[in-house]
Amino acid sequence: MRKKKLNRLIQLSILSVGITSQAAFAQSSVTLYGVLDAFVGAKKALGGESQVLAGSGGMTASFWGMKGTEDLGGGLSAIFELEGYINIMNGQFGRTGFPSDGLFSRNAFVGLKGNYGTVTAGWLTPPLWLSAIFFNPFFNSFVFSPMILQTYVGVNGQGVFGDAGEWSNSVMYVSPQMGPFSGKAAYSFGNEAGHLGQNKWSGQLSYNMGGFAASAVWQQVKFSITPGDLGTSLPGLTTQSVMNIGVSDDFGVVKLFGQYQHIWDYDTTGNVGVNTGQLGFSIPVGQGHILGSDAYSKSSGHSTVYRNTWALGYDYSLSKRTDVYTAVLSDRATRRSSGYTVGGGLRTAF
Repeated sequence: MRKKKLNRLIQLSILSVGITSQAAFAQSSVTLYGVLDAFVGAKKALGGESQVLAGSGGMTASFWGMKGTEDLGGGLSAIFELEGYINIMNGQFGRTGFPSDGLFSRNAFVGLKGNYGTVTAGWLTPPLWLSAIFFNPFFNSFVFSPMILQTYVGVNGQGVFGDAGEWSNSVMYVSPQMGPFSGKAAYSFGNEAGHLGQNKWSGQLSYNMGGFAASAVWQQVKFSITPGDLGTSLPGLTTQSVMNIGVSDDFGVVKLFGQYQHIWDYDTTGNVGVNTGQLGFSIPVGQGHILGSDAYSKSSGHSTVYRNTWALGYDYSLSKRTDVYTAVLSDRATRRSSGYTVGGGLRTAF
């Protein structure tokens, strides 16, 4: 009799643990997602030679990711995110032209989210990158977006340093939405002995109401990838500061985009300022959108060079998650023969 009671207690305990585990699992979630993008076309880089190519990431750099959340109670959740770029043309990790991309080079962080905001730590996306991509019609395309090319693929000493889109060894705070306003602050540690003054930091204030959105970002970096490397990126460079203001307004028949950006390069050989302006539009036509953008950068101070890049394209939706696109880009800069890119591709999300 006592043995039967003991077995019954064991069965009830196992059932209780199972129910508890299921309840805990129900409060957690993990999502797998990504974007795959392939294109074919022709390209001539500034000062380079023409080539016909098949590439990965014409409109969006192909990537895959997984993210999860766990409800800790009291309005607090634990979160994580892991995202890695994929070159679908050769099956390797990373983006074309970025040999330093690792397994999870798009995002890798863990954090806490609650009523007072979100705190994350890891390999993070800085606010400047988000402002640059959301306030231009070609979003984050390194192939067809004039603003992205002029900001992160600079020539003649122009452009933003501090990695293209991600900061390592970073912490970030994102405020809760306060009406139409929200804010972000990010800090990246140098993580090397003897380089206590080497860091990156950034802050952003955003506004979003109806079809109108605006963002103001300030960023300062004292190293690009590793402490002490700014001078190798641009001889004599010690610190770079960037201000970016972006706006967009959706009128239904057209969505307009605009950005103004100023870069201060503090250089031992002579300081340089770079002013960049970008205007763009997205016009709904049929099941797609006509996209257009023009960006112009002019340096002043110790350097006086310019760059003008424009692009025109059409993005056609086959479904809610799959589209085809075609676009052409023209690129001109001081002391460089002109460049161009023309092509089309297929993009699908999962």
